Amino acid sequence: MKNGASQRGIGFRSCWMLSVMALGAVVGWAGPAKAPPVGSINTQIVNLWPDGSPNNPEDGPRPAMEMFLPFVDGQDATIVILPGGGYGSLSPYERLFAEYFRGLGYRAAVVRYRVAPHRYPAPYADAARAIRLLRQGRSPEFAAARKLILMGGSAGGHLAALVATRPELYRDPGDDLAMKVSARPDRLVLAYPVISAVENFASPLSFSRLLGDNPPGDLCEAVSPERHVTAENPPVFLFHAADDRQASVENSLLFARACWRAGVPAELHVFPRGGHGRLFAYGPDVSGRWRELLQQWLAQELR
Repeated sequence: MKNGASQRGIGFRSCWMLSVMALGAVVGWAGPAKAPPVGSINTQIVNLWPDGSPNNPEDGPRPAMEMFLPFVDGQDATIVILPGGGYGSLSPYERLFAEYFRGLGYRAAVVRYRVAPHRYPAPYADAARAIRLLRQGRSPEFAAARKLILMGGSAGGHLAALVATRPELYRDPGDDLAMKVSARPDRLVLAYPVISAVENFASPLSFSRLLGDNPPGDLCEAVSPERHVTAENPPVFLFHAADDRQASVENSLLFARACWRAGVPAELHVFPRGGHGRLFAYGPDVSGRWRELLQQWLAQELR
């Protein structure tokens, strides 16, 4: 079995040992990375909803995509990035993913979806709308995407997994593409994700912001992606740190197992140390490892 190859139906124990043994390095952190300013060079802002839409809040930022045009040509794919932030804010650090990908020739889009006090289905509607706009080629900056990769970190990982597993869960009445264009991505990348709303390792603060206090059990089930994986789901690449105290690594393990049971290719990399968010994504050792592994996976999946 080769390290880095996508696994289909592999057992939980063998994959855990593969990832930890192959990638087990003590990770240092040189300090927080600085996110580039919004609207930096070669980026453009595209609003998700038309003027006058009730989906444009009066008391907060308008849902939008920041489009990162590639520095070099060569990749016929678009990567859509959903930042983390626990559904209470939008982390600036996942924007650095877009800077990295466009340096490799990918088009990238960072989605500024609605967060608290806006609850479900607002974030879902924004994420699904962004994918449909890119698939349709509605933005003059981006032609219709031949391949669309959805990537999410932390709470953005939950949102990405939910859209990928349940692309028709909610059709916003203001989305003129909802009945015409699927929101399911071609590939899925989950970085230290939150996944389950029902397991004992769920992130209570994130889900209280998304669903409110004491949400009904059927709603928690509906937004737990691991409960809805089918053979139609896209192949997925996951990476996580075993010592993550904000989003338990059990989230990634749970989702990977659900994919394997359904016959969906899922490549999981668990690092023994690394923490969460910027500590994990931009530490000097881990950063190079996950980027190299993800680049190899994308090259294989997009052939």
